[in-house]
Amino acid sequence: MGRDRATLGMLLGIPLVQIALFGGAIELAPHRLDIRIIASDTGYYTRLERLVAATGASVLLSRSSSGAAAQAALARGQALVVIDVDAHPAVVYLDATNPVLATQAELTIERVLGSISGPVEDEAPAFSVRRLYNPELRTPPFMVTGLIGVILTMSVVMMSALSVARERERGTLEGLLAAQVTPGELWMGKFAPYVLLGLVQAAFVLAVARFLFHIVPTGSVLLLGLSTLTFAIANVALGFLFSCIARVQMQAMQMTFFFFLPSSLLSGFMFPFAAMPRWAQLLAETLPLTHYLRIVRGLVLRGVDTAFVLAELVPIAVFAVCASIAALLVARRNIA
Repeated sequence: MGRDRATLGMLLGIPLVQIALFGGAIELAPHRLDIRIIASDTGYYTRLERLVAATGASVLLSRSSSGAAAQAALARGQALVVIDVDAHPAVVYLDATNPVLATQAELTIERVLGSISGPVEDEAPAFSVRRLYNPELRTPPFMVTGLIGVILTMSVVMMSALSVARERERGTLEGLLAAQVTPGELWMGKFAPYVLLGLVQAAFVLAVARFLFHIVPTGSVLLLGLSTLTFAIANVALGFLFSCIARVQMQAMQMTFFFFLPSSLLSGFMFPFAAMPRWAQLLAETLPLTHYLRIVRGLVLRGVDTAFVLAELVPIAVFAVCASIAALLVARRNIA
């Protein structure tokens, strides 16, 4: 083990990564609940803000004079709670995509609104809660849609990472080199099929979600296919990079697992992104799985618009380009 530095590094590195992530980055609930208030009357909102602050609750209010803008922020996942105080009685719109967060937010809202006096009346304000996107607070819609990205990350990265390492370990890589195969041709011939594999896997999970869990995409299926294609290319490019670096298949698997661990934990697949510290959020923004989960959950559960999808696709495409360039450079040095 002392001579196998890669294995020794994994044995020491993975526990350190787990301690850092679970101890310093992973939280089960945000420390503060951000609430957007739809209020046309500034004075009304100011008094409400003062009354909420007097309760001592960990709540941050922000005002939106436009109901359409607040609803758009809710659909994009930029807000968890929107309260329309212009309506009588007040209406609380709750993003119930994540049932755990939605339940915690609903309890906080009931406690806060039930403990303050109305801005005009002396009695507690009447309000009604409307759960959106997952009104029954079911867990499968949230988990199954996230599994699409997790399965693609694990399988596509690992399978493509083992490809060149397997050829090198079996001694058949020399045959490819004797045929004067360029790194670009090697990428297209050996790794393009894994992109197709990723699309097939995503389609299979969506079919299972539709017929077994009755989860029907509410957004554009075409945008979902384009996003999945870009995400699969990014994962294959990363796997190609790992495969060119690794000398044997075990090293390729170790690098895959070392990438998969923080990617799955920081992406928001199980733990809320908003609850993580700022440094963890910045690290998660560099991972393609973080952006793909926002896209797939937005399209399947909330029906987000094209602008939102394209904005989240840009980081995935940048990651794919950078990983492809790095893989080709390593391939020219280690293979060609």
